[in-house]
Amino acid sequence: MKLNFRRVAIFLLLLAISVGFGFGFDAVATVMEKNRYPIREEFADQIRACSEEFGVPEAIIWATVCVESGFVSDAVGKDGGIGLMQLTPKDMEMIQTDILGEEPQHKGFLYYPQANLRCGTAYLSWLYQRYGVWETVFAAYSAGYGTVDAWLKDPELITPQGTLSSIPDAEARDFVSDATEAFEAYTKLYFESNAKNKS
Repeated sequence: MKLNFRRVAIFLLLLAISVGFGFGFDAVATVMEKNRYPIREEFADQIRACSEEFGVPEAIIWATVCVESGFVSDAVGKDGGIGLMQLTPKDMEMIQTDILGEEPQHKGFLYYPQANLRCGTAYLSWLYQRYGVWETVFAAYSAGYGTVDAWLKDPELITPQGTLSSIPDAEARDFVSDATEAFEAYTKLYFESNAKNKS
């Protein structure tokens, strides 16, 4: 009897240690993930406002900014993209005139976080209305909607349901993968309870 008690005690101790390590590992993994996918307080109110104005989930906006610029508001990309959401002056003009119905601004406008976030979110919303699938939206955000429209006409690149099954452009493919991963992480880390409350 004494031997069985000792075995049970050892088993329970090992179980407690394992559970403790599991929780500890989980906590460390969450901290590491939050470092990789942060919420930057200086942009939080602006992103929330853009989300509400255009009906785009905050996690989508955070993911796009994280992947596009890493939260560097004066970033300039090799393709001429500017600011948090890496919009080109041509993108901005199209968004302002065709989507927002506003007068186009000077390209320096893209360096202002609020303006950049608002134009980028309006574009994401417009793309989602066009495609209805976030992965396709990310592909169009990266490669351009004209390019994605052409891909969607190619039977080799689409599923039977008419969505993209393959992205021929490596840069767009990488962006879709990174942005989707970031979107899932932001949702899990910061917005999952909001999504559950809305369902």
